[in-house]
Amino acid sequence: MLEMLAHALAGVGLGVVTGLIPGLHVNNLTPFFVTFAAGSSFVSLNLGALVVAMAITHTFLSYIPSTFLGAPDEGTALSVLPAHRLLMEGRGYHAIRLTALGSLGGLMLGAAMLLPFLLVITPAYEFARPQMHWLLIFVIGAMIALERSKAGIAWAIVIFLMSGMLGLLALDTNFIRGDAALMPLLSGLFGASVLLPSIARGGALPEQHIDDESIELRSNVRALCAGTAAGALTGVIPGIGPSQGTVMAQLATRSSGTEKFLVAVSGVDTSKALFSFVALYAIGRARSGAAVAVGEIMEVGATELVFLVGVALLAGGIATLLHLRLGRLAARHMNRLPYRAMCAAVLVLIIGLTVYYSGLVGLPIFATATVIGLLPAVMNVKRTHCMGVIMLPCILYFAGAKDVVLAALGL
Repeated sequence: MLEMLAHALAGVGLGVVTGLIPGLHVNNLTPFFVTFAAGSSFVSLNLGALVVAMAITHTFLSYIPSTFLGAPDEGTALSVLPAHRLLMEGRGYHAIRLTALGSLGGLMLGAAMLLPFLLVITPAYEFARPQMHWLLIFVIGAMIALERSKAGIAWAIVIFLMSGMLGLLALDTNFIRGDAALMPLLSGLFGASVLLPSIARGGALPEQHIDDESIELRSNVRALCAGTAAGALTGVIPGIGPSQGTVMAQLATRSSGTEKFLVAVSGVDTSKALFSFVALYAIGRARSGAAVAVGEIMEVGATELVFLVGVALLAGGIATLLHLRLGRLAARHMNRLPYRAMCAAVLVLIIGLTVYYSGLVGLPIFATATVIGLLPAVMNVKRTHCMGVIMLPCILYFAGAKDVVLAALGL
């Protein structure tokens, strides 16, 4: 038992590291543990606990760099602009508190709904699987319709198709290895495109106010419940990530306010992480890099699933305290640092990581993704549409049309 606890705590520590360092993700570390498990006599349950704790903790701590530096990963991409807005109002720590509420709430509600979820998900998944492309198209249509104005809808379609074609070229051709393409794609669309305007504007962060007043739970219950439910779906359905899950939560609650949005998006992110492990047991498929690693390390039955959910809850409780503590430290000291230089340093780091993970061929992908990522702010539409980079290839795959489209493009 003590060994398992030690591994879970080690996972929390690693999750803090991956969460706080822009460009470093849990998926960068999981191959090591899979290799280690294959060549050692270690109890597989211990390594499984480590990976689960690391993945859950990462979903909490990754909101600190996305809030204060505008450096997101896939799960925090949509949170950048709302959190940045609060940051510029001197309320960066309030954004941290909202994401702590959403992440912990999503984790606890997700664990509470586990049994009814398991009763319906297997038949529901088998029923929906042949129609998956239509489900994805429906989600996209809802995302685009939220723009309301004709010009906004037109630009949303253009941005979706542009990012989708870029994703198709990067992920499904021999131009670059598929997993290596995600770093320049997501960093350009959601990272550099936010950092560049901050560098151009210059200036410093306003003084941050440490707000310790309790957040009214009642006004955020709908966003939290919708975010948790959307996270459960995205943890099982391929091609739909936290960004699309957040849009689904918004549609369900009819809310678009900054605070409720941050609660919903963080709830989606952590709930998705939890249910990606549940999917191993429920449908026998992994929906995240961490879940793939756990599936290779151990066989997940009912007993193992209960154990992993317990580890996730333990890690989530510790991660909440660390998230609030480190977020407070960031809020107190970040405005003393040269913000423009920090943004430039993060941009250089992202470019360096792009070259490290993807080679020099990743740079043109990164540059193209950055240009596309700048369009939503210029055209005053939601950045969500840039998730076409993943959704369009998924739609074509499930519709059985990917090879036809690539052939038509001469690829």
